[in-house]
Amino acid sequence: MNESYSGSSNNASVEELNGTVESQSRIQRSAYALPLTIISLAICVIGLVGNGIVFWFLCFKIKRSQFTIYILNLAVADFTFLAGLLVLLLYIFCLLNKLKKSMAVLKYIVLLTGLLYNLGFNTGIYILMAIGLERCLAVLYPFWYRCQRPPKQSTYVCTMFWMLSALVTGLESFVCSGGQQYLTPGSESCTKVYFFTSALYLIVVPIMLLSSLMILLHIQKASEHCHPPRLYIVIVASVTIFLISVVPARVLGLLIYYNILSLDTFLIAFFYVTSVCSAINCSANPYIYMLVGRWRNHMSEESSIKQSLETVFNEDTERQPMGQC
Repeated sequence: MNESYSGSSNNASVEELNGTVESQSRIQRSAYALPLTIISLAICVIGLVGNGIVFWFLCFKIKRSQFTIYILNLAVADFTFLAGLLVLLLYIFCLLNKLKKSMAVLKYIVLLTGLLYNLGFNTGIYILMAIGLERCLAVLYPFWYRCQRPPKQSTYVCTMFWMLSALVTGLESFVCSGGQQYLTPGSESCTKVYFFTSALYLIVVPIMLLSSLMILLHIQKASEHCHPPRLYIVIVASVTIFLISVVPARVLGLLIYYNILSLDTFLIAFFYVTSVCSAINCSANPYIYMLVGRWRNHMSEESSIKQSLETVFNEDTERQPMGQC
């Protein structure tokens, strides 16, 4: 197995690109590295702005609810990932333009933000799964959702997933990418970590698929009588973008791990595929909220972002049947 590949499909390429003179030289010789770096930087900036806006409004402008706690944590996770990726891309941009002074500073910042980069990515995936699963339970068991759901469930779930992500990130970074294990190809410890992290993905993706299918059936049924809740449309759109953008990159990582493809040959392509796909996934959600919030409302361009977000996040709550539990 390739010694440079760890459990994370992003982490391997980061270690290689930031760690060796040969890899840096390969980037400088690549004809498509500069345009792809600029495109990736643009996506990161757009995503940072969008997630920053969502964070600001959910923290200070919109009344907090159990569901918006998930959205707030998802925005923080996506912002964290995009900030780490932005620093790495700036380092590569300086490398391509031979800005040695800037590179010297950014190299150490990349090392510091590498952990946050993976922490945000993993947490975002887990929270997106939790959002779909909870709304699926709300469809299947509406009485439980209204009356029996623990009042602080969202807080507990988000805290648990941040801790799980910290564990996964720590294992990938310190067992597979640091210390003696990094020098030992196919080490037993690294293999165990990789199978653990892969098993988590094998759990997360089917749950996302099943919950999204249930929500789609609910949307189809609801559309026969009235307009489906915008919130459900948001969830299905977010999960669909995740499945389209991130899962193929994960499959590519599996092919590299089992030496079906060579990381040495496909290093630069692998890095840009995973980076661009992950950046799109983490940047899309805020704009999905705003677009779906404006849908059918005939809002003008001057209509507030706050109104769009409130339309998405409050509509489903307002539709909940009233009654005593």
